[in-house]
Amino acid sequence: MAGMASKSAPPALSISRLGYGLEMMGALGDNKQFGFYWSNQQQYLGPVFSYAISSTSSIRLETAFGLSRVSDPLILRLGLSYMLGTL
Repeated sequence: MAGMASKSAPPALSISRLGYGLEMMGALGDNKQFGFYWSNQQQYLGPVFSYAISSTSSIRLETAFGLSRVSDPLILRLGLSYMLGTL
């Protein structure tokens, strides 16, 4: 765009490409009632890390720890995302 300074992408191994956060996932009821039911539903909480490989793709690593007695003790998830179009 006219009048905008071009900004170069950060180096491939740069801390500025790193994203992080906290995610909670689990069930919010069933087909009869809405809400948390810790005794019979899985609930998880854990950190999320993402790294921008390029302007259109990123990799994501998530670890989640079970909060209820029916949850698995630990979940590891790995994801790769690619954006098809740009605005």
